[in-house]
Amino acid sequence: MKRTGFICLLAVLALAGGGALPAFAQEDASPVKNSGFYVLQVPVLKIYSHSKGYIAEYRKNFMGTEKVYLPLEWFTRNVDTKEPLKGEIVKLRDGRVMPYMSIYYKDGKTDHVRLYVQGYNHATWGNVSPGVNLDDNFNGVEEITIVH
Repeated sequence: MKRTGFICLLAVLALAGGGALPAFAQEDASPVKNSGFYVLQVPVLKIYSHSKGYIAEYRKNFMGTEKVYLPLEWFTRNVDTKEPLKGEIVKLRDGRVMPYMSIYYKDGKTDHVRLYVQGYNHATWGNVSPGVNLDDNFNGVEEITIVH
């Protein structure tokens, strides 16, 4: 009996062509949808603190990891300008939620990024070794490109 009900449900969905549900969902007129913003959320494996900013390491498909370099200037406010911050750190509550970043693109360009992180004593935080020079990776960063 349960199997027959399941088959009937599949038949109804097939006859509907799957178009009824997505069409209904597309009626959403939320401000984010109509504002030109696109949000990409990326789980973060490790966050490294550096004197020039933050390095967020994430998993690239199933074949390794990749890093993005986020300059410190994005996270600090300049008192002379009233421009909004390009970067923000949001502390997560203690628990099992792993860090992630939300990258906001507007009209195809990086608008801002939010790093959702556990406290600085969490295992996902790391430091760059003192002898490693990564300064050039932070210079001139304007866009965040996620490699899949």
